[in-house]
Amino acid sequence: MGYDINYPVPHFGEDHDITDTKNSIALSEFNLGHKFSVGSGPSKKKYHNPAKDTMYNFAPTIDADIRTTQKNLQDAETKLNHRWVIEDV
Repeated sequence: MGYDINYPVPHFGEDHDITDTKNSIALSEFNLGHKFSVGSGPSKKKYHNPAKDTMYNFAPTIDADIRTTQKNLQDAETKLNHRWVIEDV
């Protein structure tokens, strides 16, 4: 491959933010008299995205108003012998 991929990475210990967060959780648990559950993690159902269950129509039929507008535009361009070009700003 031309470059090392299995190189040693120095370990400087746990990040201070992680340590502070763990201490904050421990203090909160002590003050509340309640142990937060960590073991299994959040249920997958709680974070399920219902949009993934929806069958989307990626090729919908165009609304009748849009079809009428497109026909009127085409008729006007033909009658005036001029093509309307919309340039992006």
